[in-house]
Amino acid sequence: MRYWGKLKNPYRQGRVNYLFVTNIGMLSLAAVTALIYLGFLHRVLDRMRLTKKQALVILLAMLAAGFLPNIPLVGGLSVNIGGALVPVGVAVYLIVTADEAVEKRRALLTSGVVAVTTFFSEKILPLHGDFGFDVDPLFVPAIIAAITAYALGRSRRAAFVGGVFGVILTDILAWSENLFFYQLHVPIVLGSTGVFGAAVISGMGAVLLAELVGEILERLQGGPRS
Repeated sequence: MRYWGKLKNPYRQGRVNYLFVTNIGMLSLAAVTALIYLGFLHRVLDRMRLTKKQALVILLAMLAAGFLPNIPLVGGLSVNIGGALVPVGVAVYLIVTADEAVEKRRALLTSGVVAVTTFFSEKILPLHGDFGFDVDPLFVPAIIAAITAYALGRSRRAAFVGGVFGVILTDILAWSENLFFYQLHVPIVLGSTGVFGAAVISGMGAVLLAELVGEILERLQGGPRS
């Protein structure tokens, strides 16, 4: 009887090994997904008339600053540096350095359309499969920004600015609504989750979708426009 304590439980040992392998696999998948996402983001920044070095510095700033504590502002509103301040700074830079005034107006108009449409779509669209499908709120601003930017002149800058500003303005509208109804206990974080947040995803996704829509339409029309 005294030897039972020295015997190994093969089931328990196998389960531990299985969990270890599963965790390693999940971590590897998450790492690969993150690298692919960051690669797409770097490509998008590179196409915003930024040098490769500038795009890389901005990408690293978003990534690193996203781990910093949120900055509290007022009335339950706070801001994430990597997820809001850095991409907003990039968006402002793109507007200021735009060659033409019409490009600046297009970016601001896209931002307003995205903000208003996204704010009200969150109240109208079924987000939990009432129509047989789920609508992820992360993708709504990107889709709206891409369509609006392309309709106004197929501008990558307008798509990126509209995607970023649209999400930030939507959150500010939601915060204002909380203030109006005295729901100060509901926190609003601008750019939450940093570089993987809605503002960055929306800006990146809007540019990629605008390019995709443009390529499809050009092929349907018989080739690229001259």
